[in-house]
Amino acid sequence: MDEVELLIAEVRLGLQTKEFLNSPLGKYISGRAMKSKSEAFEAMMLVDPNDTETIRELQFRARLPSIVFTWLDEAMNQAKHAEEALSEIQE
Repeated sequence: MDEVELLIAEVRLGLQTKEFLNSPLGKYISGRAMKSKSEAFEAMMLVDPNDTETIRELQFRARLPSIVFTWLDEAMNQAKHAEEALSEIQE
């Protein structure tokens, strides 16, 4: 795969990511992720401070949505940079 094909693939991935996030399924998953994060924080306030296993699990559940959204943001940012690189190549 040459550089142009790779850049085009990155742009497509970014567009697909945006479309997914704006779709009913993407909105549902985003909402569920944020709800799960909120529930994990609420549960952390009630957990026994000595229950390190449960605290670790809740911390993971609270962080996971942010990690996934970071990956999605990175895909969209990479697409933006790929678009810019394609524009420079075409000039």
